[in-house]
Amino acid sequence: MSVMFKFLQPTPWKVILTFVLFFTASLLWRLIVTARIMDASPFGFPFQFFVTWGPCPPGEDCSSFNGLFLLFDLLTWYVIGAWALNRFRKQ
Repeated sequence: MSVMFKFLQPTPWKVILTFVLFFTASLLWRLIVTARIMDASPFGFPFQFFVTWGPCPPGEDCSSFNGLFLLFDLLTWYVIGAWALNRFRKQ
């Protein structure tokens, strides 16, 4: 692996930080959106991988899920977390 991307090597701390950032950002984004738009509930930031809206009539599907956005979301937060850990451990 090149020296430039060595900080991306997985460690338990990077994985833990990834999920902490992922859930925190998703929760904050959900709170912001639901405070302004009452009938939408997104999950995921910066990519909304799961969205529900309503009120939903019986028998209709009022939600959508995108697995690719979930993967992009996790990768984004992994890179940010790995960079942050690498940055603050060297100082």
